[in-house]
Amino acid sequence: MKKIAIIASGGDAVGINSAIAQITRQAELEVWAFHGGYDGIIEQTPFVLSFGQVQEAQSSGKNLLRSARSQAPLTPRGRRDIRERLRSLGMETLVVFGGGGSSQAARLLDQEGLPTVVLPMSIDNDIAGTQYTIGFDSTLEVVTRALDQLHNTAHNMEGRVFLLEVFGAGAGHIALGGALAGGAHAVLLPEFPQDIRWLCRRIGECLAEPQGYALVVCAEGYPMENAYFAGTQGVSIKIGRMIEQHLGIAIRHTILGFCQRASVPSVNDRLLAIALGQKAADAILANEHGILIGILHGQAVSCELGKALSGIRPLDPSLVAAARHLHMIN
Repeated sequence: MKKIAIIASGGDAVGINSAIAQITRQAELEVWAFHGGYDGIIEQTPFVLSFGQVQEAQSSGKNLLRSARSQAPLTPRGRRDIRERLRSLGMETLVVFGGGGSSQAARLLDQEGLPTVVLPMSIDNDIAGTQYTIGFDSTLEVVTRALDQLHNTAHNMEGRVFLLEVFGAGAGHIALGGALAGGAHAVLLPEFPQDIRWLCRRIGECLAEPQGYALVVCAEGYPMENAYFAGTQGVSIKIGRMIEQHLGIAIRHTILGFCQRASVPSVNDRLLAIALGQKAADAILANEHGILIGILHGQAVSCELGKALSGIRPLDPSLVAAARHLHMIN
């Protein structure tokens, strides 16, 4: 029986319960968990997770592990405290659900002697070592449903312009995917700054068409004069004011905010999380570590953490081409 520790670190995302359930299915693993991310390892009491306890949680957006943004991994002393706590409890491997920053911390801990395995948990889907992160698909469903509802009210009273702001600080995967799936007319991405005059022309074209309205999706990290700071929202308000000055019409705003993190996990999130959980369990039992378990061409694969963290995953070129074809971006 191999004793392992498991945490969630960084911003939360739904769907990880399915991966946790799959890991706990392994008879050869004794799974212990900490709330509160890396800091929780030092500060909190661990609790055991068994499949019987977690199997009904797969449909819930309330994760079995409470996540947190941690300070301990940022310093050599903090990482030493993490390693010593887990060793004192007889825990041989640390499994981390998290995004880029959490994965960097896991890599440092692994290099310093604590075997780590990372499962990508991020609504942003921006980790280079995987084509999919747990929670992304569920977030897209939230964005798409919001656009469906905005289409309805826009149809009912023509001549209006709607600006929907979604998460995405440094990458536009949520905005691009949501805009395409939800039938928006334009999308503002961190990767493709647009001229405000082009955007106003595009809105004018939409107002002149039979549907008589325009829906614009904006990522929260869209570049403006003031730099984006993590956790801030409202760039769409500034953009809306610029549009109003150019066109002389009112902009209807929706900042979708944190409900993007809180949906019921989608079927796709659940199934891919199960695949990631099984691959992680297999890797742990094979004594593999210093890896991220990701998705490549629809298959769960392991990737060395250094390679997995080599950069931010770029937007899908086919989706960018589709958006250009639909005149969503210039």
